[in-house]
Parts: sequence; C-alpha cells; structure tokens
Amino acid sequence: MCSKRFLILAVLCPLMLLASCGKKAEDPNAPTRWGKENYYDKFLWKKHVPDTLYRTIEFDFNQDAKNYMDKPLRLGLFKKTDSGKMLPVTESEMEVFVDGQKCPNNIIDVQPGTDQLKVGIVFNPEAENKVHHWFFRAVDDGGLERINDMDPDTYQADNASLMDIEVDKNKVMNPLAMGTALTTLLLLASLLVWLFVMKAIFFPTFRVGKIQLSDPVPYNTLKRMRGYRKMILTNKQPKQGFFDKVFAGKILYEVNDLWTSEVVIEPKDRNSVRLRCPKDFMADARVLKKNQEYTIQNMTTSTKTKIKIS
Repeated sequence: MCSKRFLILAVLCPLMLLASCGKKAEDPNAPTRWGKENYYDKFLWKKHVPDTLYRTIEFDFNQDAKNYMDKPLRLGLFKKTDSGKMLPVTESEMEVFVDGQKCPNNIIDVQPGTDQLKVGIVFNPEAENKVHHWFFRAVDDGGLERINDMDPDTYQADNASLMDIEVDKNKVMNPLAMGTALTTLLLLASLLVWLFVMKAIFFPTFRVGKIQLSDPVPYNTLKRMRGYRKMILTNKQPKQGFFDKVFAGKILYEVNDLWTSEVVIEPKDRNSVRLRCPKDFMADARVLKKNQEYTIQNMTTSTKTKIKIS
C-alpha cells in the first residue's frame, strides 16, 4: 500500500484548471472574469431573484491519477484578508453549485477522471457591493503530488491559490421603482408643460378687463373677466369640476333669470371678445369691442340687456 502511494505521488502529472468561457487574458496571472450580478432592493411586489453565474472549469488528470486516486480532489473558494491570509467564502456571502446541485459548505468534489464541471455562483445578501477577488484552493488534494505545476508545499501555503477569479456584485435600482420614478417624472413634466405652455394655447383666457351688464331695470352687474377662459350667462346654478378648473381654466358665471338659454362669451384679443348666442337670443354683433355698448335681446321674453366690455 505504501509503495502504491509513493508511486502516485512520484509519477502524477500536473492537474490543470482552465476557465473555458470568455477570452483568455493576456496576463497569465490575471484573474478569470467570472461574471456580474446586478441586484436591487425590494419595491412593492418586485423583488430580486439572484442569478446563477456559471462557468465551466476543465480538468486534466493523468492516467495514474485516474487509476490510483481513491478519493476526490476537494476545492473551496477563499478570499484574502488585508494581511494576505486566506479565509473561506461563507454561504452567507455566496453559494456554490455544480451542475445545478448545491455544494455543502461551498466545497467542490472533483472525482478522478473528471473532464469538466459546470460551476455556478449565487450571491447572498451578506456579500458586499463590490468586485470580489476569490481564489480556488485545494482543501483536500486527494493524494496528488502536483497541481498546476505546484507541489503540496506551494499550493498549501497560506496565500497560494490554484485559480484566481473576479466576480462583481453591483447594486442597481429596482426596475419597478425605476419605471415608477420615470413615469412619475414624465407625468410631472407633461403636467408642467400643459399648465404653463399648452393650456394657454388650447384654452386662452380673457385679456380684457371687465364686463358690465345692465337692463332691464333694476338689473345691473359688473364683473372682472381677466384670467377666465370663458363667461357663461345662465339661469342655472353653475358647477365646474376641480380638474376642469385646473387643466382647462376657470369659467366665469353670471346667473340671472333673464338668461333663459346659455349665452357664451369667449376671449378674442386684448381689445375684444366673441359672443355666441343661442337661437332665442339676438345681439348687435358677434365680436364685442372694448368701450362700446351692445344690446342682447331675448326673443322669447322681448327683454333687452346692454353689454359693455372695458
């Protein structure tokens, strides 16, 4: 038994670990880029589902290793402290999977003769938001004499590794939160554009100052028009909705029994307004100019009312 053990240790060729995905770095000592995980905090019903970052690791056991190794090569992932000491990467930081199966304690068992393994890494909440530099190390060499041209004294040293990897955990904004924020900003911008630009185009307001209505006696009223989008003469109690006021503009109402049908006055320019009468009313003009007096007649009751813009 002892002679067979000696033969294995003396004859075995190096075991090679190679990242099969991605371009090979020009610097042979550069870490293998494993992948990037974008994660985000929960927002409403949208929560992050961790990605599994997969890479395929290839192995090359020589024939003596395939024939005589009676236990697997065991590999673990480690991180290096500021002092250079290697510490295992815990399951609270990340979990290791091989061919979709979780590896207990993040230890990968490589059976003799294995050509390749599909290894996955899943970040857990305790992992820091940064680029992580981790290292594959042998936690049990399975009796091998050399790994990657390194003898046991070399690959078991406190700061030695078989392969360096680089994996990035990057915090991003929750997509639902981002969509909500962008939608809110878009709606707010649209609202501001409407209120301060488009509203004045689609719903202009009066630029004349006042309107005076008089006759038949004792009817006499004076109202300020500036800032209103139209004026309605009516005998019904007016009711304008809040959103209509905000998004279209306020309406000036004059309520009196004289106005058996609605008479509408609308803006035209700085010196005049437009008059729209129903069929049972007749007016001197359709455009009323400032400082001139006009008459509106109710054809049903034959009453006449004077109107003057100033």
